[in-house]
Amino acid sequence: MIDLSTKIHDKFTLEFKVGFNTEQAAKPTKYSDYVMNTWIFVPNSLDINAAKYSKDDFYRDLKSGVRLITPSYGMHELANDDALLPSQALTDNFNDLQAAPDDTQDLTHTIKMYCAIAKSAFRDACFAVAEEADASKRMDLCQQFLDDARKILARFRGLFSQLNDDNATDRTRQVFAYGDEFLSNVLEKYTYRLRDAIRLNHPEEYPQIEARFKEVLFEERAYRDQKEYLSVKIDDAKGNEDFVFRASLLKKFSESDLYLNATKRKNTFLVEQILYSLAAGAAMVVATLSSFFFQQRYGNFTLPFLIALVISYMFKDRLKDWLRFYFARRVSTKVFDTRTNFRIKSRYIGWSKDSVDFIDSDKIIPEVMELRSRNPLFAEVSGKDEKVLLFRKKVQLWPSELAKASPYPLRGINDILRYNLTEFTRKMDNPSFPLSGTWEDNNYKPIEGKKVYHITFVIQCVYEGKTEYKRIVVRCDRNGIVNVKVS
Repeated sequence: MIDLSTKIHDKFTLEFKVGFNTEQAAKPTKYSDYVMNTWIFVPNSLDINAAKYSKDDFYRDLKSGVRLITPSYGMHELANDDALLPSQALTDNFNDLQAAPDDTQDLTHTIKMYCAIAKSAFRDACFAVAEEADASKRMDLCQQFLDDARKILARFRGLFSQLNDDNATDRTRQVFAYGDEFLSNVLEKYTYRLRDAIRLNHPEEYPQIEARFKEVLFEERAYRDQKEYLSVKIDDAKGNEDFVFRASLLKKFSESDLYLNATKRKNTFLVEQILYSLAAGAAMVVATLSSFFFQQRYGNFTLPFLIALVISYMFKDRLKDWLRFYFARRVSTKVFDTRTNFRIKSRYIGWSKDSVDFIDSDKIIPEVMELRSRNPLFAEVSGKDEKVLLFRKKVQLWPSELAKASPYPLRGINDILRYNLTEFTRKMDNPSFPLSGTWEDNNYKPIEGKKVYHITFVIQCVYEGKTEYKRIVVRCDRNGIVNVKVS
């Protein structure tokens, strides 16, 4: 299946998290194929068209990061089940360290995976507690979350404390310290997030659990001070810049083994060269036939023949370029622009292909047009429809190879797509402008209106013969994205 979520990444960037999941296939197959088509409807007034916004411009604004879906384990089982794979692997690799202190590769991978799995477990448990509707159950889950959080970190730190000079190198201690600091950041982040959710959404319940939140968070802060880890400070002169930078590095380190070895290349090179050769050949045939015709008519070494030869050469040159442009336009809608191969170490697990083109409105399928729900007044006034970009993505994964790549249950890949809309805002009007006014208490008060543009994304996801659609409306002005509505 294809899991799709959308959020605002920053002021000008929209983020799509697309999960291509092999686990929920109806029946095992050698290949799992996924198709995702995205129609982007852009108002004419933004002046985004094929002449001014090329494929290269689109791919410049689109950033893609492909990584494995983090193996899923519940926070409660991660805290309490010693036989669970992440916990068992951590213990086994630590024990192996006694025999070979210098061989830290497997232990480093296990620590990274444990940290990444724990982070996902914290996040999912935090959201589950915050969204629980039953008050009594919510309080029980909140207590369980805090207990499990302490147990998970205690398990990891228990191994850390067993290190001594005989069975640990500087590298081992360093990797353990990175993992420990990262898990500490994760505990603080999601414990504070859960605390705020309870305090803001259920203020009548918060006093019952406040003491437990303080106990866990104060205990963790004391541990951080003891280890001299960077912490958030309310009066930091640099706005906690150092903490944010280090937390980002720790996150990248802990999740680095989930990122795939992805090699991207142009997918149309061979086709383009063949078509360009055909264009050159066709133009040469026309020029040669013209030369033969005028040679027979005017003879050799005559002025009319010379003039005809020059004109035929000029025509041949323009005809070749026109045919190249024609073939390129025809082919671009049939083949993909780029191909990315996915590997885990040296194991090939699949590929993805991407393509983007401006298309005419009459080529859009009815289901998409219905979801677009165009404003008829807009079409009436503008005289023509919006410009429409079609971004196509096709992914193929090999579940059997994915299963062999790791002892952890790998369910597929996440493609994190970040699309920067700065180019779309370049020609927008001022975000606010004066309207009329009002008289209140005999004083005139001007009223301002806001100028907001709607950019609509309609996404089609196809997997195992099933088709789903999502409609995303991005409201933005010259200052960036205002909000996003998903339906």
